Amino acid sequence: MPKLIILLLFLILFSPFAVSADGLPQSPYIQVSGHGEVHAAPDMLIVSMTLEKTGMDAKAARADVEGRAAKVIALARKLGLADKDIRAPAVTVEPQYEWHNSSGGDGKQVLVGQHVSRGITLTLRDIARYGDLADGLFAAGVTRLDGVLPDTGERDKLQQEALGLAVGAAHTKALALAAAAGVSLGAAYSIAENGESRGPRPMFMAGASRASAEAAPEYLNGEIEIDADVQVYYLMGR
Repeated sequence: MPKLIILLLFLILFSPFAVSADGLPQSPYIQVSGHGEVHAAPDMLIVSMTLEKTGMDAKAARADVEGRAAKVIALARKLGLADKDIRAPAVTVEPQYEWHNSSGGDGKQVLVGQHVSRGITLTLRDIARYGDLADGLFAAGVTRLDGVLPDTGERDKLQQEALGLAVGAAHTKALALAAAAGVSLGAAYSIAENGESRGPRPMFMAGASRASAEAAPEYLNGEIEIDADVQVYYLMGR
């Protein structure tokens, strides 16, 4: 066996950072997890909706959906949304069937129309205008408001902050375990983020009853929470 290969095997087998087949260190180690989270007031809303129509005349159903979509897009621009904050992909058309039972007990699928739908997602960066947007959407004939998700333009920055807190929490936990075991805490062997961070919590919004048609509803923005979780392996000292 060449001397270089023998030397490399010696270094791998007797290095304090040698790893087993499953990727874990062969020397004693401490395994901990850490969780970090940050809270922030939302500065934007992601509003998603669906416009849909079912009819035997696919052309007429599509014209209906496209007409209402045009009103939604016009409303969004009127409220100051830039085109980059308006996501409105093309319509989809698919046949819609219902299961009908005959008098003889046999069932069959019957075409009841062509279902036309178009999803639209708006990023509202002026939260104070949500009341105007909501009123305008329903006036434009929005079939379904799928969700209103609060978010922040500082998400990347806050995510990094949450990761730092998670690593700090893991280190604190590892120090406590090492002290309880009467050993010293060695270097971090590996750090990995666990899964995907959770999205923002839903915004709490309370609509106050209107004393008159002109009275604006009250919306409570609440806060969003950005999470991070890590798994850390520390080598154990003596």
